[in-house]
Amino acid sequence: MAKPITDRPIYTFTRYVYYFFIINLYFFLSNILFFIVFYAAEFVFENILLFYVTLIPMGPSIVAVLATMGKLIREGEVNPTSEYFKTYKMNVLPALKYWLIQLTIMLILSVDIFYSVNRSNIFSPLFLILLIVCLFIMSYAFPIISRFEVKIKNVFLIAIYANFKFPKATLLNISTLAAFGFIYYHVPGLSTLFIVSLTGFFLMYNLQQPFAYMEAEMSRTEQGEES
Repeated sequence: MAKPITDRPIYTFTRYVYYFFIINLYFFLSNILFFIVFYAAEFVFENILLFYVTLIPMGPSIVAVLATMGKLIREGEVNPTSEYFKTYKMNVLPALKYWLIQLTIMLILSVDIFYSVNRSNIFSPLFLILLIVCLFIMSYAFPIISRFEVKIKNVFLIAIYANFKFPKATLLNISTLAAFGFIYYHVPGLSTLFIVSLTGFFLMYNLQQPFAYMEAEMSRTEQGEES
């Protein structure tokens, strides 16, 4: 007996392409001001504050992408429109709080790097290392906010701890970011249609084991508090 059309690989593939495209589109629309500046303004140090301000709304949209991709991984299907905007609204405040702190730290480090390099300061490698550390923290912090209700101060602590607790997932996350960054750099036209949602999908896929561990730990903590 022939398979129903919904069970055929071509249907599943088409459905996922639609998911990735529409979520990517919502992300770009949510950050339209930044992308206008990104393509219109010159990428020089003098414009750093302009980029900083236009990047502020990106935090909640990153969390919304990750939350939607996480649900797609867990359930195999998702309503991209309702899920994206529901999770955006639900996480807008914690995402903004975390992102403002992280973005400001990266701004300060970027300014330090610029001036230290121009003045041949011996501390310039240290500032660069700290900027990379921020990237490692973000690779866990945003997914954690998208999945759990956690106080902002604990987001940083859990993200730092998770980087050492789950080295395989950490390596996969950084490799994912590097790979998609490489793809975007070399194929900016086509990759723009899917790059953010695909990156979010693979990040959340890599974090399945760490999230299962975190859920079990939180459950044990809650049971301990109740008893």
